Amino acid sequence: MRLQEYINEKGLKAEIVEFNSSTMTVDESIVALGCKANEIIKSMIVVTDSEVFFLVILQGNRRIKTRKLKKLLNVKDIKLASPTQVLKTTGYNVGDVPPISVNLPIILDKLVMKQAETKLYGGGGAPQRLLAISVEELLKSIDPIIADISVPI
Repeated sequence: MRLQEYINEKGLKAEIVEFNSSTMTVDESIVALGCKANEIIKSMIVVTDSEVFFLVILQGNRRIKTRKLKKLLNVKDIKLASPTQVLKTTGYNVGDVPPISVNLPIILDKLVMKQAETKLYGGGGAPQRLLAISVEELLKSIDPIIADISVPI
């Protein structure tokens, strides 16, 4: 299901924002929006050593702490999915993956929860789109494991 259809179907108060420039990276999104890195949420696909995929959502100024994520999931190894794996499992290219509408188990870094008063911007399904959504609306549409799995970049 495409992103706008998902938003409509779920009745979410979220918006896809179009830009004239790329928003595939956190830095590009910051320039396009004129916001701070913690207002950007990254949707990253990881794969375990047993080939189980997860969507990991964290702030733009954070990175996954592999040791913490492996401990949380009780796995020996975990790595970022390849661009081919991301497209195959989500239907989106790397950099375009939204934090909603992806049919994978989700891990949400607990620091994202502290952004309750801020509009967040995540992948919008295409290179020049971002999804604008609040933490409240995000949580209405996903059922994540909320955990401390990141460290500052």
